Amino acid sequence: MPILVTGAAGFIGSHVCHHLLDRGEAVVGVDNMNDYYDLALKKGRLAGLLPHKDFSFHQIDIAEQGALAAALAGQGIVRIVHLAAQAGVRHSLDNPRLYIRSNVMGHLEVLEFCRAEPAFEHLVYASSSSVYGGNRSVPFSEADQVDKPVSLYAATKK
Repeated sequence: MPILVTGAAGFIGSHVCHHLLDRGEAVVGVDNMNDYYDLALKKGRLAGLLPHKDFSFHQIDIAEQGALAAALAGQGIVRIVHLAAQAGVRHSLDNPRLYIRSNVMGHLEVLEFCRAEPAFEHLVYASSSSVYGGNRSVPFSEADQVDKPVSLYAATKK
């Protein structure tokens, strides 16, 4: 059964895909390929993954209702590494709807995809250190309070 990696063309996502492939897993990657980061970088990362026989890729917007289910029907996805998100603290102040759509609605669609799969096993979600807000205690701990985000981006990742 393949592992779905959302945000597969991102820096972390592409490295996760390589790691999973190196350990013998089949990987299905999805990414919306937006231009917040240089598209040439994203295309370059995908170029390193696409030749692998156990990697497939779908360019989709996970926030689009039903897009994951439509793209991945019949692939037997029961494990997901969810890394897709609209990044950037400052950009979230100028484009709040984009962050709500990508980081909240996109996360909801991932959860709904999981819920609709009776055999679903495991979801790994990557948040952000931004959720710790003004916390000056380093290193951060999962026990630290995250109820006072200092940006919309942090709130959407919480």
